[in-house]
Amino acid sequence: MDYQQLDVLEDKIKKMLSAMKALKSENEHLLKKNEEGERAISKLRQDLERWSRAEEETGALQEQIKALKKEREDVKEKVERLISHLEELEAKI
Repeated sequence: MDYQQLDVLEDKIKKMLSAMKALKSENEHLLKKNEEGERAISKLRQDLERWSRAEEETGALQEQIKALKKEREDVKEKVERLISHLEELEAKI
């Protein structure tokens, strides 16, 4: 094997090592970006769970409001009937 072939082989090895270093650096960068993405996804999942619970609570509160409104209407009707009865009794006196 002559020295020229060894020089060519050495250059190829240097280029390969340089490419490997670049790939390693890019891989580290991509791993870091992936971790950031995972953290962002985790935070979004937590937000979604919190919003979902808030939506469920809102639904339950809306049902309670409907029940209270119905109860209020029932009480209003009863009071109106009582007033009507009192007015009828007062008219008879």
